[in-house]
Amino acid sequence: MASGPPKDLLGTEADARRRRLARAEAQQMARNRRWEKRKANMGKRVTRGMLTFFAALAAFIVYGWMAGGAGIGLFLLALLLVPIAGIAGMLLPIGGPDVDRIDRATPAELPGITEAFLDKQRRQLPRLAAPQLDGIAVQLAALETQLARVPADHPVAQDIGRLLGNHLPELVDRYTRIPPIQRANLVEHDGRTPEATVVDGLKTVEAELARASAQLAESDRDGLRVQGKFLEARYGEGRG
Repeated sequence: MASGPPKDLLGTEADARRRRLARAEAQQMARNRRWEKRKANMGKRVTRGMLTFFAALAAFIVYGWMAGGAGIGLFLLALLLVPIAGIAGMLLPIGGPDVDRIDRATPAELPGITEAFLDKQRRQLPRLAAPQLDGIAVQLAALETQLARVPADHPVAQDIGRLLGNHLPELVDRYTRIPPIQRANLVEHDGRTPEATVVDGLKTVEAELARASAQLAESDRDGLRVQGKFLEARYGEGRG
C-alpha cells in the first residue's frame, strides 16, 4: 500500500506556501500604497495648478481694472501667461520628506523619510530586490504608527534609528557608488556579486523591521488577550 508524503515534507511545503502568500500580500500592499501616494500627489498638483491659474487670471483682471481697461495687448498676454501659470503650478514638484536629513531624523520621522529615500533609489537597486523593497515598505507603514506612540529613547526606537538612519542608507549608497557594469558581474572574495550582497542586506533589514514591529506590538497583544479573557469571564455564556 502506497504511503503519502512525509509529514515533515508537507509541513515544509505548507510553510513555503504561507511565505509565498505573505510575500504576495506584502507586494500588493506596497503597490497599493504607492498608487495611493501617486493619486494624492496628482490631486495636489491639479489643485495647485487650478489655484495658480485663477490667481494669475485675477491678477490680470485687477491690473486691467486699475489701468482703466484691458487693451488688446494685455488681453493677448493674459491668454498666453494665465494657462502657462496653471501648467507651471501643476509641474512644479510637490514637497515631501527631506531624505538628505535621514541621518538626523528622529525615530518617529524615519519610516516616512526612509520610504521616500528608497523610492528615490529604487531604479538604481537590482530588480531582484523588488520583493524586499516592497516588504520593507509594508513594515515601515506599520512602524510609522507604532513609533509615534513610543518615546524617542525607547530601546526598540533607538535600534530602528540606527538601522534606518545609518546602516540602511550606507548599504544603499555603497552599492549605488559601484559602476553599474560591475554590480551583477563582479564576484567578490566571498563568492557573491554586489547585487547579491545588497539583496541579502535588504532581506536582513526587512526581517529586523518585522522583529522590531512585533516587539513594539507585544504589549498590545498581551493587553488584547487579557481583555478577551475578561470579556469571556464577564459576559460569556457560562456566566452565572
